[in-house]
Amino acid sequence: MLTGAFLWIMAAPAADAATPVAVPEPLVAVGAPTTDQMSSFWQVVIEQQLIIRVPAQRSPLNNFAAGPSPSRRATELPIVWKEKKAPKCIAMRNILGMQAVQRDSIDIITRQKQRLRAQLNRGCRALDFYAGFYMQGSKDGRLCEDRDEIHARTGAKCEIDKFRLMVPVRDDD
Repeated sequence: MLTGAFLWIMAAPAADAATPVAVPEPLVAVGAPTTDQMSSFWQVVIEQQLIIRVPAQRSPLNNFAAGPSPSRRATELPIVWKEKKAPKCIAMRNILGMQAVQRDSIDIITRQKQRLRAQLNRGCRALDFYAGFYMQGSKDGRLCEDRDEIHARTGAKCEIDKFRLMVPVRDDD
């Protein structure tokens, strides 16, 4: 009941009250943007990043085992490798694994059972890549010398200076 009386008093104009002032219109019209305005306000960016992990295989340089395990392979003669000319790029999909065998280079093993020695740029150590490496996929899908970097799990980044094809040499002496 009080609510009705209050509304009746508020609705009745006072004799000495001035006429109500009109509310000014807003300076900018507020409303839903049109489709033309939406295209200028919103932008969608799609990025794709491909990271490829290459696992490491044990070698004398990165074998941190407690002691040598006796095996049949221990009695075999070590393989002697000869370096030959190699292509400047290799397909990333063909890389199967790697081995750290020298201080400044790693051997990349391909699906075709080839061994390519990747000479790392100055200041890079092969021991940083004891757990393998990561490489970022390129547009052409190849890992190239003097262009691409490989990333170690330790945080090291190295560019490949040169590839050399490693060919086993039979020691018939």
